[in-house]
Amino acid sequence: MKRLPRNVIATRAQQIGMVIDHLVAALGGDPGATMRRAVVLTDIDEHPGTTQSAILARMTNVHKSAVTRDIEWMVDHGCITRKPSPADARESELRTLGYSKRNLDLALNYFNDSHKSLKNFLESYISMFGDYKPTLRDAKIVAVVGDKEDASRQQVLDGLYHGAATTENRALGNLIELGFLDKD
Repeated sequence: MKRLPRNVIATRAQQIGMVIDHLVAALGGDPGATMRRAVVLTDIDEHPGTTQSAILARMTNVHKSAVTRDIEWMVDHGCITRKPSPADARESELRTLGYSKRNLDLALNYFNDSHKSLKNFLESYISMFGDYKPTLRDAKIVAVVGDKEDASRQQVLDGLYHGAATTENRALGNLIELGFLDKD
């Protein structure tokens, strides 16, 4: 990760939290977006004009229907554009735009503007969760707990996105129940 200016001191966990915040903003402010969706967005940004087939060729461990859902969601929320490919009318070219591009660029700053490094970070975070499909909210919870090792439940919730209390409490409870966090 890129170092912050000397006048700004941030722990590694805080830096991870800031990256997650930028990814949430890049995905329309939705902390419930899956981390996989952030990987797909990063891939599209790394390969402007890419197609869904090309994404699937690069992301061999993801099912076609999942990528299709992610692309549809990102088009509907204005994260990416889709236009017919001049080479093949059955394919569409995908590109990041607007707020997604700006916020993704901010996240990339922590990785020396390397899409590959950001994708590796996201994929390692995803693999840490095993079979559980983590959201960006889940990643932020882990980052907040990593920053405040002895944080109370309320301190963790205060470090999140101030969405519906039931949603954030449920996400925290799921991570505790699954054994990713201690209840203490």
